[in-house]
Order: sequence, then C-alpha cells, then structure tokens
Amino acid sequence: MSEPLLEISGLKTGFDTYDGRVRAVDGVDLTVHAGKTLCVVGESGCGKSVTARSILRLVEAPGSIDAGSIVWRGDPEPFDVLELDVSDKRLAKLRGGDVGMIFQEPAASLLPLRTIGAQLIETIRIHTGADKKAARARAIDLLDQVGIPRPEQRVDAFPFQLSGGMCQRAMIAIALCANPSLLIADEPTTALDVTTQARILDLIRSLQAEYRMAVMFITHDLGVVAELADEVAVMYLGKVVERAGVEELFADPKHPYTKRLLHSVPVLGRDRGRDLPTIPGTVPNPLHRPKGCSFHPRCAEAIAGTCDLDEPPEIDFGGGRTAQCVLYADREGATA
Repeated sequence: MSEPLLEISGLKTGFDTYDGRVRAVDGVDLTVHAGKTLCVVGESGCGKSVTARSILRLVEAPGSIDAGSIVWRGDPEPFDVLELDVSDKRLAKLRGGDVGMIFQEPAASLLPLRTIGAQLIETIRIHTGADKKAARARAIDLLDQVGIPRPEQRVDAFPFQLSGGMCQRAMIAIALCANPSLLIADEPTTALDVTTQARILDLIRSLQAEYRMAVMFITHDLGVVAELADEVAVMYLGKVVERAGVEELFADPKHPYTKRLLHSVPVLGRDRGRDLPTIPGTVPNPLHRPKGCSFHPRCAEAIAGTCDLDEPPEIDFGGGRTAQCVLYADREGATA
C-alpha cells in the first residue's frame, strides 16, 4: 500500500435546523492513499457528499464542522486542514490546487454567464501564475485531454451551449488545472445517460494513470465501485460502517448493510421473473437516529436487547479492514 495522502479522523459535521442540530457526518475515519482510488458508497442521505465538502471546508452556513481532524500529507510539512485560518495560503492552495473536485451537478457548479474558457483560465492563473495567453493555451489543451471536440471553439462556449456530458468534462478539466495530487469526484455520473457515464469513468481512470493522482470517488453505484476502487468505505447515516479492499468487500462482506447493498444489485439472468431484492425501509432522519446501531431497524440480523440499545463496536479484521457490528464482538481487536 502507498503512503497516506489524506487522513480523516473523528470528523463530525452538522447543520442547524428549526428542529435542532442534524449530524450529517458523525465520527468518520478515512484514509486516502497516494495514487489509489477510494470509493465511498452508500444510499442517499448517508453523509458522503458532506464528508467530501468538509475536506475542503466548503460546508456553508447553517452547517459547520464540529470535531475531528483532516490531515493533508501532500506537502513536505503535513497539516490539519481544520486548524487553518480561512486566509491561510495553504487552504487556498489546497482548494483547486492540490485537491481538485468534480461536483455532482455541473450545471449548478459552472457559472452560467461566463464561458467555459474564462472559468478555466481564471483557475489556471490563480494556481500556476501563468499569463493570460499561456492560460488560454493550457485551457484548450485540457479541454482536448478530457475529450471535448473542437476545443479551440468550445473554449468560448457558455455552459448552456454544452450537453450534460460536455459540462461534466469541462468540470473535470477545471479540477485538473493545477495537476492535483487528489481528485474528489462527487457522484460525477449521476445525471448522465449510461453511455456517457461509461465514457466519463474511462476518462477518470485514464487521467488518474496519466497524472498519477489519488481519487476519492463518491457513489451509490456498486458497479462503479467494482470497476474503479482499490479500497471501499461503506457509509450509513453519517458513519463508516465497513472499510475493506474492493476484492475483499465483494468476496466476503462483513456488515449486514454491505451484504444487503450487494444483494440488491441486479444480476443478468438471476432476477428474471421476480422482484428485485431491496433493503426494507429507508435511511432514518438524522434528527431522529435510532438508539444503538443506526441500521438495526432495517437489519434482518439485529439482536433484540443489544443492537437496539448499544453502539456497535468497531472490529479490526487486520490489513486495514474494519466493520462496526456486534456480530463480530467476540473477535480480538473489538473496540467500543
């Protein structure tokens, strides 16, 4: 395994609402290794996107980061992102420089009244110091790299003049402006058709090999996980309930939630003529978290009097593999 590039420990992020404080991220521990792909998977509402935004401190009011540490090890001197002042140059360098981010909705992330080229050129000049002419040439080259046809013309196009797939490619180009060490992709294929999704995934994989960057890929699609991941973190209601290498996870899932996620994936020929397997119920409202294990109301393996009362221990299976579940509490390495 390569050296850790980013280490998140005990991260807690919440939002103030009229009904109370919502804990969107509740004690997350994650490690992203240099040159590797970490896929963060889970249903909608499990805290994946908020975790990603917390890394770059892009959580806006009424949200705030309440606790934890986010240690960036991509510089000669590691530092905790959460300890930086908002005016610190290291934070500005991190955002869009060392760490590039592809947001979930390109149409909402690109400025509608500025051309694609203007947005690329501004980012390039901020992070590289290039003059306007050199930045424009770099912008055209990036658009060509991400597969946008006629980049010399498209560089002057507005977002509304491009298709959804082209806007997503433009977002990827912006994220790559400063040759980042880490690319965070927040469900970048959700709003795209299947063919375009496959092309975007192929693009990210080829760019990762070219730039030798780490990737943190957020998704709810286990097919994407199987195709891209080196490591997988499964999130449920703001917590990481299982971490494992991708082959280990698919071959021998430990947490009941992971098992049900994998079981619900359609398999060609297996499910013909019968209803698709599903996980009963929905992700609970974070304002009204179940007592004990958050997954117990939906879990077929829940133990009455234990899972509905006590927080599950985190079990260390070795080799960086963990699961938070009482079913393995008698193993060595269990921690409360």
